[in-house]
Amino acid sequence: LAVMTRHGHAVAVPSTVRARAGEQLVSAAELAELDWFCASGTVLEIPISAADAAELDQLAKDHFRGDLAAAHAALIAYRRHWPVITSEDRAAGFREVGLQVELLP
Repeated sequence: LAVMTRHGHAVAVPSTVRARAGEQLVSAAELAELDWFCASGTVLEIPISAADAAELDQLAKDHFRGDLAAAHAALIAYRRHWPVITSEDRAAGFREVGLQVELLP
């Protein structure tokens, strides 16, 4: 992701994904690095809107075993016609809804 942003590519980060990432960090330095990355000009943090709640809930139930963060990422990617960058073990739900998936190394 750092290479993409250095080359000027925009990265959409759902607020739900950022929150989950923050919960998994163990040090203040890691949290500061996440904050720095998300504050760069090429990262777009996209919040959940109240208007999206029902659609996100249904998408999470139907394709992501209730995972709201994954559904949020899928909805953003679908609306922007962008691929989802994820791991192989999480790619199936995104492919199931017809999204292009780019795998993390």
